[in-house]
Parts: sequence; structure tokens; C-alpha cells
Amino acid sequence: MREDMTENLTIKTTRSRRSPLTTKPASPEKSGEQWVDFLAGVIQRCQRPVGERRQDRSKKRDNEILRAAMRVFARDGISRARIGDIASEAGIPVSTLYQYYASKEEIAHAVPIANFAQFFQEYAAEVSDKHTANDRLRLYLWLAADFARRNPEWARVLYLEMWPRMVVTGSPLRDSFDDYVRIVVYLIKQGEVGGDWPAGPNPYETAAILYGSVNQIIITSLLYRRPRNLSIAATSIVDRAMTVLQSGPNEKPTTVKKSRSKTNG
Repeated sequence: MREDMTENLTIKTTRSRRSPLTTKPASPEKSGEQWVDFLAGVIQRCQRPVGERRQDRSKKRDNEILRAAMRVFARDGISRARIGDIASEAGIPVSTLYQYYASKEEIAHAVPIANFAQFFQEYAAEVSDKHTANDRLRLYLWLAADFARRNPEWARVLYLEMWPRMVVTGSPLRDSFDDYVRIVVYLIKQGEVGGDWPAGPNPYETAAILYGSVNQIIITSLLYRRPRNLSIAATSIVDRAMTVLQSGPNEKPTTVKKSRSKTNG
């Protein structure tokens, strides 16, 4: 993930060169406002624009098409799925589906965006009573795993189909993928400012460790059905992964001295 993707994290960022996340700590009230605005911006970016072709169409039917597409993508894979398969799964003629989406690729973009929007909205509701970066970040990482547990078809499409092949740039879909990680980076920086943990050498690397740990346990669950309870396992993984935040920038890694064993001739 490029470092510049999260370079400007706050919604109400001043136009001066000094970011509120790199200067003196903001007041708790101001920090809270920035967080609320930041999260609202993430949710707003996920709202799919209604094109002229679909503005008079049924929102219910649109959702049915996306749910059907997700089932087909999870079952057959995106590359092997066909428009006819999606239409059949949705119980509609292909001609009707084309009134909503012009191609399978357009549907393949719309499915993850819709589910990212649902996840972000659910997180926003759950995090409203959390007031520290530590609690917000811990909830975010755990909820990502729990959301995958409750939406296994979506998880299979995201983690096994979309993420490994994510090469789309400059699109709402790429924005959703970036925001998924941008939240982690934002909270790491907010925690440094608020004193939840010492400032680390590279928040992007730390974010990769955190969300990478959660992603891996989700993928393992999808492939091997282990662990049996993803939510419980995620609690342990999050607890252990977040210990990396307590390592300050000057803390040196422990070195292990290798001893040479002597062999008798």
C-alpha cells in the first residue's frame, strides 16, 4: 500500500503545511470532532452514485442483483462467472439486469463497494461510544473479522477474489480498499497524539502488521474452516498484534546469539 494514500487523513485538514497530527496534540474535543468528520468522509465516499440509467429503477431490485452476484462470485469465482448466471440467481431476465449494470465488471465493482459501505456504517454505529484510539482501533480490527464471519460469501469474494487481484486505480472501488486501511493508519496516528502508545517509526508498516494479522486469520478460516469461532480467535489475534504499538521508535529488537556447537572428532 502506497504511503501517499494516507498522507492527508483528516477531513477538516488545514491548508497549511503543518498537519494537526504532527504538531502539538489537539484537545480531546477537537480530536473527537476530527475523528467523527474523518469517519463520515469514509462513509460518504462509499455511497455509490446513482447513474442516469438506474435513477428510476428499483433500489430493492438493485440490491437483489448485488446479492445474487455476490453468491455467484463466491461460488464460481469472478473470472468464471457470467452475466447469465447472475441474472438467473437473481430470478430476472438478462435484459433486465442490463438495465441496471452494463457489464459483469461493473457489477464486480459495485459488490465490494456496497459491502464496504455496510461495514463502515456498522463500525460507525458500534464505535460511537468509544473515546480512545486504542478502543476504536481494537474494535475496528475485531469487527473486520466478525463481519467476515457473519458474511462468509462477502468475505470469500473480498479476501480470496478481489484483494489478491486489486489493480484498479483512480476509482471508487480503489477508494474503498484504501479507506479500509486508511482507518487503521489514522487511528495509529491518533493514538500517538493522544498518548495511547509511543510514536512509532512508521505507521504504515504498523498498519500492515495489524490488518495483515486479521486478514490472515480470516483467510485461514475461509480456506480451512479453522478456527471454528472466528470472533473469539480474532480477539486473541488483536490482543497480540496490538502489542506492536507499545514499541517505541528507539526500542531495539532483541538479538539472538548463535552458539557454535563443538563436535568431537
